[in-house]
Amino acid sequence: MSSRTAPKTRLNKKTHNNTWPTTNKGSKKRRAEASEDDNLPPTKRSLSCVEVAETSPEVCIAASPASVPHTPCESPKKGYYSETSTWSDLRIPTCFLTPSTTHHDKKSSPPLPSLPWADGSDVWSIMCVNDQKSTAQRDPNLMERHPTLQPRMRSILLDWVIEVCEVYKLHRETFYLAMDYYDRFMSTHYDVQKSQLQLVGITCLFIAAKVEEIYPPKISEFAYVTDGACNEEEILKQELIILKGLGWTLNTITPCTWLNIFLQVQSGDWSKPNTFIYPQYGGTVYTRASQLLDLASLDEGSLRFLYSHMAAAALYHIQINLTNSFFQGRETALRVSKLSWEQLEPCVRWIEPFYIFLSTEERPQELLRANIPRIEIKNRSFLKATLPNVVLDETHRIQTHVTDLEMLEIAQSLQLDAITTLDSSPEKTCLLTPPSSSHKSSATPPHRIPSSEAYT
Repeated sequence: MSSRTAPKTRLNKKTHNNTWPTTNKGSKKRRAEASEDDNLPPTKRSLSCVEVAETSPEVCIAASPASVPHTPCESPKKGYYSETSTWSDLRIPTCFLTPSTTHHDKKSSPPLPSLPWADGSDVWSIMCVNDQKSTAQRDPNLMERHPTLQPRMRSILLDWVIEVCEVYKLHRETFYLAMDYYDRFMSTHYDVQKSQLQLVGITCLFIAAKVEEIYPPKISEFAYVTDGACNEEEILKQELIILKGLGWTLNTITPCTWLNIFLQVQSGDWSKPNTFIYPQYGGTVYTRASQLLDLASLDEGSLRFLYSHMAAAALYHIQINLTNSFFQGRETALRVSKLSWEQLEPCVRWIEPFYIFLSTEERPQELLRANIPRIEIKNRSFLKATLPNVVLDETHRIQTHVTDLEMLEIAQSLQLDAITTLDSSPEKTCLLTPPSSSHKSSATPPHRIPSSEAYT
């Protein structure tokens, strides 16, 4: 023992007869046995504390974690090492992952299929809880916290962030993460000055790029696009401030992610295993809905809605555009989101003016650039033969700058006119006012189906 360097942890010394004390040897053996059992599943006895929760799932759905009564467990014997409390503490909160009835219908099964790596119901519940938490952290009146800022400044900043994403070919998910970080940060701070607004925006994009992108731009590139308004040192300092303000919670499920899942559920054929892992839908529908979300997200009213509701509302209008059927658009949106119409209708009505403007817009420079040639795969490809519906072209996931502030102002004016019409009408319809007669023929349904060259 003298030739070895003693570690910093406390060790027991030998006795005078060069034998280790029996008590220390026994405790060491127990510690070794306990460490080997760390990864073993709990026994039935260790789950005695959660038997009530497992036998009453409806109680778990209705209750909230804050109102859970503490269920006492039988204390282990003195000196006995047991993982009972640890496993119980880990398992008890899992029964509360099912969202409340204000978000999804508890009587309907989740739309996710059986996954090889997790239970579809658990994944869906975790996503819904994440969506609710993210929305709770965003203040719909966040601009009131900053007297020197105007509501339009948020739209200007986010429009500029979209343009930066297009220049560096960043993904749509990166932009929506940056937008979420910005809204949550501004909802937890007060009196952010106008001179610091661009620094906050570019730092949020810097963080989002490191989270989402495989090869994010260097920090020097982010400082360069600010045209000298921010330097690298300021971005690094602001990064730490923002991360602390966000509580280091960066795994938000954005509207872009919800849209991806909804389209997967709508388009997939789950008769073959592992098909849900690969994209099963075309890029055109995804890009159309993404442009609608891009334009609507610039409006401050988007802070009032869950991200899942925004994605479902966008899919609702796009499906009506494609099928020329209100019933099919509504049925698709409710089926893939598991929402009721009462839950989805407010967001559908709010986002409709943005859809109406995009569907009637015919300026070529502002059309949706979705006609990108898809990568062809030969039939001898194993992946193509196994999953014939897989989409290997990922260009539709790159953020494009096809919406601007002028389009936002026109859509907001349509929204204001629709609200005025509803307030003055004795009978309020469930949908907003369609385009004026100058933009459609007399035979056109309320949702105008645009021509083939428009909105493509």
